[in-house]
Amino acid sequence: MKNISLLGFGRIGRDLFRQSINEENINIVSVSDVADKDNLIYLLKYDSIYGPIDADITKTENGISVNNKETTFNNWKDADDSNWESIDTDIVVLATGKQQGSEEAQKHLEKGAKKIIIASTPKDKEEIDIFVPGANDEDIDFSKSIISLGSNTANASAPIIKLINEKVGVERVFINTIHGYSNSNRLADVAGEGFRQNRAAGENIIPNKTSSSNVIEKVLPFLKNKITSSSMTVPIPDGSILDLTIDIKEKTSSENINKIIEDSITSKYLSNRIGITYDPIVSSDVVGNSLSGLVDAKSTMDIDDKKIKILIWFDNGWGYSSRILETIKIYQREGTNNE
Repeated sequence: MKNISLLGFGRIGRDLFRQSINEENINIVSVSDVADKDNLIYLLKYDSIYGPIDADITKTENGISVNNKETTFNNWKDADDSNWESIDTDIVVLATGKQQGSEEAQKHLEKGAKKIIIASTPKDKEEIDIFVPGANDEDIDFSKSIISLGSNTANASAPIIKLINEKVGVERVFINTIHGYSNSNRLADVAGEGFRQNRAAGENIIPNKTSSSNVIEKVLPFLKNKITSSSMTVPIPDGSILDLTIDIKEKTSSENINKIIEDSITSKYLSNRIGITYDPIVSSDVVGNSLSGLVDAKSTMDIDDKKIKILIWFDNGWGYSSRILETIKIYQREGTNNE
């Protein structure tokens, strides 16, 4: 049994909590968030995207009981507030929605946590290992105490880029992620940091900067200086798509690219992480999908068998939380040192 504590109970934290409910060997012992406890419980029970939670929830003096599992609530906002040893925490998931650095993560270890999973791109990429399941499993030392899962864009694209490189070679990569809006966006035009980010997300397509290419470059070093990325926020609450364009070394057709992916999705590192569909799906069809990425085979294209375009669907919250849950299970099997 692993005792897990969540720091941050927004979209990722609540998605992870929902997915962990029926896991016998995972026990979420605490949720830390500065928001009001009653509000947090309410948002766990009722979700505008996924609907009411399928569980028995009872409010307790110190938190909640979910299907007879006890979870303590507190208002710790960072490592300075925390005391993980006092609540017997094995793994802390940093799901605040903000980039976390090695200094902050180390403080959590000093406060009694045994392992730290950063549910975002780390501030200092050179100091923290980034694990993208399906892309660099063999390169990760799970005995280390701190790990980041990078971005959902990296999780959706890096395994496929690695596969294409193994089969036909990759020259250059361009990524554009079309992303549903999130809590960082505005409902109305309101002054704040930046300009485009201040505009109403429900009314606009909003171009954004992204560091996903930097994450992928670290995970797949052969892409150094060969990848760039951008993103657009669109007026939907969930269900995103990634537009992946690759210049390949060996000529091949779009049909063969689909066949390569189809033949590989049951392999050791892609199974239950990457999928492919030939159905004419749309964004709402991937809401609640636990894959990192689902290739839209009908949309795969090529130019002169040298430039390939692949569209990859993903649920930006649910799929990413599934990889966190998977990483916790890997720690259970392999990350036994330093504990």
